Amino acid sequence: MKKAILIIAVLLACAWLLTGLFVWREARNEVVFLCGNFTPGVSKTSVLRQLATGEFLRLSVQSLNDGSRLVADSPYTLGYYRCVIEFDSNDKVRRASLE
Repeated sequence: MKKAILIIAVLLACAWLLTGLFVWREARNEVVFLCGNFTPGVSKTSVLRQLATGEFLRLSVQSLNDGSRLVADSPYTLGYYRCVIEFDSNDKVRRASLE
């Protein structure tokens, strides 16, 4: 009986680990691949529309003297992958980088 419980516990732990790795990979892919879409000149509305398709993203916006900065990351990757998008005063992408 104890051996069966141990086997079930190991199987549940493996399933939990595999699920966690899958979610981490998908969250990372969202940040990395979406960040590649944001080239200079893209409008802020287009950026926000694309980021809204993400299932695992967390967004934060900061005001700058000559525009704004949007940071997209994921709590599932513990913020390890971040897409930093800077906009000019006309709400067009100045630069986007993966950090």
